[in-house]
Amino acid sequence: MRIGVVLGSSRPERLGERVCRFVMCCARDVTDAAFYVIDLASYQLPFFDEALPPWNNAAREPEAKVRQWLDDMAAADGYFFVVPEYNYAVPAVVKNALDFLGHEADGKPASVLSYSDTDHGGNIAGHELRLVLNKLGMLPLPKSLPFAHADHLLDRNGQLIAGSGFGAKVAAFVPWSLRELVRYAEALRPLRQEAFRA
Repeated sequence: MRIGVVLGSSRPERLGERVCRFVMCCARDVTDAAFYVIDLASYQLPFFDEALPPWNNAAREPEAKVRQWLDDMAAADGYFFVVPEYNYAVPAVVKNALDFLGHEADGKPASVLSYSDTDHGGNIAGHELRLVLNKLGMLPLPKSLPFAHADHLLDRNGQLIAGSGFGAKVAAFVPWSLRELVRYAEALRPLRQEAFRA
């Protein structure tokens, strides 16, 4: 079982790196899956401007960096999205990357961990992202815990700073969410294989 942890920010000095390190640290205790980071900053994807939507264009052969993104997404059995909120929305780099997907993520579960340096924890962006994931054929899991004030709760290495009640909630929720994601991925894999054969 392979789970892609999608780091949905490409800015320098991004807070998302701390959050992603924290998630990957939690993932060490989830032994029935392999977790790997899908860092959107590493792909340098072009702006999506294809003539046809990907799912209507089976003959397309995208450029190498797009092909790598598609292959990395196709290789996963589920996804854990780590996303900030920019002006009540997910970053453009996230939406742009998702627009390249055809059927690579069909029938796969996805969890969303939104974060911010404010009280809201990127809550609106998290809800918006679930709508997009659902449209793309993914199955967003219903429970979430927006990660508010992540800049104060995590150090540079992604370790929780002691002394916060909310930090304890995050420390309990993220491992639970990862295990729940793996549970759904295991349950859905036979259904995906059956759909592929059909």
